[in-house]
Amino acid sequence: MIEEPIGESYDAVPGPELNLNRLLIVVTGSAYAWSTPYWLEWLRLHCPELEVRVVLTRSAERFVTPQAVGSRVGEAVSTDVWPDDEATARHVEWAEWADAILIYPATLHFMARLALGLADSPALLAAQCTRGTVAVAPALPPGALEGAAVRQHWAALTTRPNTILVPPIAGRSLTTGREDAWVPPPLPEALRLIVEHRAGAASSGTPTERATAEPPSSEDEFGTGLLHTSIHALPTGGRRWRREPGPAAPAPFSPADGEKYRLLAGIGDLDGARPALGTPDGPARLYDVQGDVSAAHLLLHEGPSAKLAKPLHDLGRVLRAIHDLTPPAAPRAGTSRGLARLDAWLAGRATMPRAACAQGQLRRSLGEERWARVLNWHMRTVADPDTVLAHGAAGLGSLVVDRASGGIDLLTGEDVCRAPWYVDLGWVVGELVELQWQVGGDKGTWQSLTDALFEGYGRDLGSRWKEIAALRILLHVHDIAAYLDDYDHGFDHYCDFLRFLVDL
Repeated sequence: MIEEPIGESYDAVPGPELNLNRLLIVVTGSAYAWSTPYWLEWLRLHCPELEVRVVLTRSAERFVTPQAVGSRVGEAVSTDVWPDDEATARHVEWAEWADAILIYPATLHFMARLALGLADSPALLAAQCTRGTVAVAPALPPGALEGAAVRQHWAALTTRPNTILVPPIAGRSLTTGREDAWVPPPLPEALRLIVEHRAGAASSGTPTERATAEPPSSEDEFGTGLLHTSIHALPTGGRRWRREPGPAAPAPFSPADGEKYRLLAGIGDLDGARPALGTPDGPARLYDVQGDVSAAHLLLHEGPSAKLAKPLHDLGRVLRAIHDLTPPAAPRAGTSRGLARLDAWLAGRATMPRAACAQGQLRRSLGEERWARVLNWHMRTVADPDTVLAHGAAGLGSLVVDRASGGIDLLTGEDVCRAPWYVDLGWVVGELVELQWQVGGDKGTWQSLTDALFEGYGRDLGSRWKEIAALRILLHVHDIAAYLDDYDHGFDHYCDFLRFLVDL
């Protein structure tokens, strides 16, 4: 099914600094099991103090022999079957002995059995019972990563506090000959994730939309797995925008009631610039506005233009009016859905397998130093106690422009929350930066739009602009990977762009 991703000598692959002493490796029946002797030799060379035991499933023995494994780990190799004459329960021994269990590679069948709570073999039962870290490194055939079964089981495993999923990487299918299979990354990467998970668990004291760019026009309909939008003309003039969480959206819109909504309604019309508060329609929101097109559509299809300076200026005014409100004393509004998605993704808890793979690719591309910098930017943002009542998802797709009058409506309320003031502003800047990179055009005109936004708000982002912009672009990468099933362009270009942005 797969090709080898290994092209380096033992010495070329750096060994991790481990915080574990005993590792149980479960090898299942993927063709990638052939790599097991290589990695056991690597472990013996780079981690000589680590005690390693290996369990082979019966199907794994089609690709690697017990003799090849045993020559690397001595007697510490077992078969994943219930012996008739064993005096002790091997699953109990393994679960208590191992600091971590690594299933490498994990076939879809083994992954599904684990996710469903099955325990019909000693290794499965040990993984279900251990208090240590369980790391699952899938090896999947073509088409499986996008399939309903993998999505379901991936999501189930991410909810387990002691379980981590190791995002696979593209590999060559021995059947199709194409790069359309998915294989585990090199073993050191899996070990690094185990080490990070154990360190995080120890410190916590616990066990171990942007919508797609196809634009709206009058009476149009478009969307992704995260958000669905339809636009219809009203008999009395203007347009009704209907927005509803997509089928894969991880959370509903913020409730459309309470003190915060009363406060937002009090802003009213700011000389042609309005926060448009939607009315509930089941899980959806209805917005009656004048405009039929978003600023995102105009920029994507017409490029940067001086005529958009006023809408961006007015967007800044509306955001400032929202931020100047005195937030309700209680109950405290929660974080935005976007920040919650980003937090889970950066922490390796993505519920969508394609998004987890994109995160792994970005992390490898950025390198550990840049990745640590990005994580620090994110933690500074979510931990900042100086918060305001925020829009929560300010963006060019929510900025509706009335081309006849020049007025704007900012679709507001779906993500209203408490957040630092610079998140709303930086989200828009991040979109402008990304669109400039994608669309091109006159740099001075692009800068004038950012300047207009800051002027309308009455404040700029200072040196933090690139931090918040990078976080917004990272969230967009997550949303593309998680909610656009037909996206097949890959993320190499985003990796290049984000390395450039982080290094600025």
